[in-house]
Amino acid sequence: MKHKVVLALLSGLLVLSPLGAASAAPSPQAEKWAVVIGISEYQGRTQSTPGSAGDAAIVREALLRNGWPDDHIKVLVNEAATDGAIRSALAWLVERSTDQSFSVFSYSGHVKQKPNDAARDGDQEGNDEFIWPTNNLHIADGEIAGYLRQIKGDSWVTIAGCEAAGFDDGVSGPRTLFTAASQEDQKGYERGDWRQSVFHGLMVDQGFLKGGGDADRNGAVSIQEAFKLAADQAPGMTQEQRFGPQHPYIAGGDGTEWFLSPPAPPKPAPTGGDSGLLGGLLDGVLG
Repeated sequence: MKHKVVLALLSGLLVLSPLGAASAAPSPQAEKWAVVIGISEYQGRTQSTPGSAGDAAIVREALLRNGWPDDHIKVLVNEAATDGAIRSALAWLVERSTDQSFSVFSYSGHVKQKPNDAARDGDQEGNDEFIWPTNNLHIADGEIAGYLRQIKGDSWVTIAGCEAAGFDDGVSGPRTLFTAASQEDQKGYERGDWRQSVFHGLMVDQGFLKGGGDADRNGAVSIQEAFKLAADQAPGMTQEQRFGPQHPYIAGGDGTEWFLSPPAPPKPAPTGGDSGLLGGLLDGVLG
């Protein structure tokens, strides 16, 4: 943590997956629900993380700014994020989802990866990833995926941790957009000076909250635009790390841009005399 930029591993120890085509992007009228988890402090000797609680704060802020009611966001930070509380929160999210809802699941914290752990998971994968609750009772990717696949309607799942793409255990699809800090064989990092992970710091803080992801300058940032900002910058930011750079991962969706809240409708084209035409041209040049 004494590098020029302080980076830490999100682990215990730009490859984009294709976007599908079907369904439709989340409706502006969708009822919105979210579970946001950020674990910086752990029981026992588990090393703390400098940015995971900060990730939870910025994800929550992005949701509030985009129309999520505060009482529709369940936040679990540090000592609140036990294995039991995480399971209860996932069940809560499933129960509240409908065919018309838009749900978000966000996790930031340590991840444990083990070679095929049939006793805990049973999915016969070469490697299994585990969310790492504050009380050190790991939850396998297969169990997490079992909850996430039950969510009705549209959903965005975002994971900031090591080997994060490994949690896409049949989760992504036309109605589920899945973003992750790193490929399944890569580490994810945090920035101590930001008090955020590299991935969510770039995607959520800089991409959404600070508007840096608005590549088309339409006044609204799509999830894909914010992800691209992180995917473009994270590998270079982490390339000198001991375990190599992280390349964020994205999969699912319907081939359209997804927004937490929709962009404002375009202004009508000017009509009338020369002054209207001149105004239109100036808008095009200066905008």
